[in-house]
Amino acid sequence: MPRLLPPLNALRAFEAAGRLGSFTKAAGELNVSHSAISRHVRGLEARLNVHLFQTQKSGVALTDQGRAYLTEITPAFDRIAEATEVLSIPPKGAVTLTTENTVAQKWLIPRFASLKARHPEIDLKLSVTTEVMDIEAHDFDIGVRYLRTQPVKGYHLLFQSAVRAYAAPGFAPTSNGNLDLEALASGPLIEEATFRLWPDWFKRAGLEEVPDLALPHPLGALLAIQSAVAGLGAVLMDKNLCEPERQSGALVELADFEIPFGGYYLAVNNRAGRRKAVRAVSQWLLDECASH
Repeated sequence: MPRLLPPLNALRAFEAAGRLGSFTKAAGELNVSHSAISRHVRGLEARLNVHLFQTQKSGVALTDQGRAYLTEITPAFDRIAEATEVLSIPPKGAVTLTTENTVAQKWLIPRFASLKARHPEIDLKLSVTTEVMDIEAHDFDIGVRYLRTQPVKGYHLLFQSAVRAYAAPGFAPTSNGNLDLEALASGPLIEEATFRLWPDWFKRAGLEEVPDLALPHPLGALLAIQSAVAGLGAVLMDKNLCEPERQSGALVELADFEIPFGGYYLAVNNRAGRRKAVRAVSQWLLDECASH
């Protein structure tokens, strides 16, 4: 017997409006007018003889019947999309990724050419923010996040954060050809806001009595790196984020040891993770970290 199916456009309008919680956002996603979404939803309600949405001051909200229907419709659309993408080779389409500014500038953007060479049909759209954005709530596909402690679940480790001390060439004081720790401790020193590790670093470096360090107000990572390059002080910094300056010679390492301090993790939107392009970008990130 033929399947009893409502019109596909009506289902798409309902699913988008229910998932996004807004007729306006659904119209934007489907590239149609607000009135078209409303018309499709009302037609679907008339066909099913149920109310799927209720009007509120802030917009619309799903009824209990609408919520129950959405929990079945959304996975069905996801499975159709996934089955379609399996047939589309190579992976293509837009993928949105959110991360902090320093990671984007110092680690991610220099690797974009590698992604383009591997997946030329993927358009990676980068959203840089100083805030930790909820990728599910803000509808990002992927997030790259620094976490101080290892998360329980839902994240994949990209690389460990390992903090080292750096300074511009010729900045660090020496005595008999060796780093003069006491003179270095007198400053100036630069702190990245996350770490606050200079006392621990001096102890590990072998300074038996660490004096009260005159530490400035902590800076963001980019400003901390730039200040060190300008010769304004020695800086503690994640080696992954300071690698371009080390390779260019703008900064040199002051000691051959590092302090483990959390890690950078990959988070993937549960729904977006079904898309072939999102899975391809996620795997590319993991492969990049495995090869460096």
